[in-house]
Amino acid sequence: MVYIYIDESWDLWFDFENKNPSKYFTLTLVVVKSIDSNKALKKEIETTLKRKINTKKKKKRISHEIKGSKTTLEIKKYLYSRIQGLDFDIYSITFQKKNVKPDLQRNKPRLYNYFVRQLIDQIDLSFIEQKLTIVLDKSKNKEQIKDCNDYLIRNIEAKVSLDIEIDILHEKSESMKQLQIADVFCYWFFEKYNKSCSLWCSVFQDKVCYDEIWFEDSR
Repeated sequence: MVYIYIDESWDLWFDFENKNPSKYFTLTLVVVKSIDSNKALKKEIETTLKRKINTKKKKKRISHEIKGSKTTLEIKKYLYSRIQGLDFDIYSITFQKKNVKPDLQRNKPRLYNYFVRQLIDQIDLSFIEQKLTIVLDKSKNKEQIKDCNDYLIRNIEAKVSLDIEIDILHEKSESMKQLQIADVFCYWFFEKYNKSCSLWCSVFQDKVCYDEIWFEDSR
């Protein structure tokens, strides 16, 4: 059983003249390679929330999420120290938004699906033996979810054995704790390119299998 958790940092807005959208859009996925590691990830997120965020002094403001944009570097390092021995890999891709073709800019759900596919394409899926579960942060309506799932499954089926079961879920990170791991790493990659900030790059670099920024026009 293999799990892929996918999260993004920042927006898919392109009005650079009248508004102030982000220069980059980052997608990060975490490939968890066993049921035991998947369970352990959830447990360690809950432990970190309890010990470092929802302390006795903060009982009136309980948080159910570890957010990459709001969590201190100290807490991120604490979380990583607890999960670094687990069997998972990190993949991330960052797009320079000004180079995205206009026709794609106008269809944000389609563009998001395209970005997700580009990132999944970087993974060698041949090691999967039974089932692949992909979890995305829930942000789409019912029709968009169907379009996304159909698009991804078509592309993944061409790369795995016919007997592999593929399940795609759209969940909120408050309930699907493992999504929060993708969020924490994704924010760092976004900061790396958007603000040239790499404060904890060396901390988890050994888990990174792919980290690229795409400047060229999307195809």
